[in-house]
Amino acid sequence: MLPARALLGPKAFDVEVRKLNEVAELLWMPDGLSDDEKHARITRAVELYESLAPRDGLEGMLAIQMVGAHHAAIECLRRAGLPNQTGEGRDMNLRHAARLMGLYERQVAALDKHRGKGQQKVTVEHVHVEAGGQAIVGHVEAGPEGRPEAHDAAPPALEQRRTMPADLRAPARVPRAGSDG
Repeated sequence: MLPARALLGPKAFDVEVRKLNEVAELLWMPDGLSDDEKHARITRAVELYESLAPRDGLEGMLAIQMVGAHHAAIECLRRAGLPNQTGEGRDMNLRHAARLMGLYERQVAALDKHRGKGQQKVTVEHVHVEAGGQAIVGHVEAGPEGRPEAHDAAPPALEQRRTMPADLRAPARVPRAGSDG
């Protein structure tokens, strides 16, 4: 069997080794841990990293940080559960774990936002349409000829009247969903 360096090429092999080392360096390895247990911990951390499937350098850095935050939180939770521990020690470890889990949650949100999954939601409460004007409610994108295309159907109340009558001079008030008027 060919060595990994021959299969990947020198540069790709060195990059993979560096990634493996970055992940491994994040882990706490207590004294006296067997080599098999060390390898198992590193393997699990690499699995977590790979499950995030980083697609670029930024995602790679964030994925390594996420693995580190996860393992640190788990270690704090483990230490909080040790027997014969003071209340202060338990509370400190639980506080640290909570902060690290909050950090992890923010990292997930950052990864989602970077990947374009951080959809924003806009709630329209009042729409004022001047005489002769039109309103579109929904997601709008430019079509093939640069003209807007609405993707969401307008609510039935708005579909019935597409333009305002010319004799209506005051701005119209469109009721909010779920209101009486």
